[in-house]
Amino acid sequence: MASQSTLTQIIQQWQDGNKQAESELYQFAYLQLRKIAHQERERNAEKYGLNNKVFSDSVNSTTALIHDAYLKMSHCDMSEIESKRDFFLMAAKVMRQILIDNARSHQAQKRQHITFMKEEDDRFEQLIIMDKALDNFSARYPRQSNALKLKYLMGMKNREICELLECSSSLIEKDLQFSRSWLQSRMAHA
Repeated sequence: MASQSTLTQIIQQWQDGNKQAESELYQFAYLQLRKIAHQERERNAEKYGLNNKVFSDSVNSTTALIHDAYLKMSHCDMSEIESKRDFFLMAAKVMRQILIDNARSHQAQKRQHITFMKEEDDRFEQLIIMDKALDNFSARYPRQSNALKLKYLMGMKNREICELLECSSSLIEKDLQFSRSWLQSRMAHA
């Protein structure tokens, strides 16, 4: 299994056509996605309890989320990935898209079955609004957006983000604070 320090080398070897490197890259991806999916499910259980609809939904189970993300990543254009930063940002994008697609699916079901609880409906709507706000934020503030995605979608620590984005820890802290404030203001007006 590849450590983060050798991930960039594996990506470069894979770019050069090394099939063993491709296997190592996907093994690393699978293990990373498993760790992230497990963390997300724990956060969800702490925030909403074990009986909430999103937690009990099979699409958001750790194994299903890993497999979905892994499959999506295996079909992605990896030609733009040159470093571990690129890899983690792609993984964050894929996981976010899975969660958004799931929320949209629930919204579609809501339209067909009016019996959903109001609180769950609001949560799914907020997730879709957040996704649109995050797209707008990413277009305007790419570095800050990358820091936000690595922190909250990938579950990375600030020092890991500093290394990947090649920024100081104080800049990352400011970027995260700005990102949260910007998104909170947009969500408040949504």
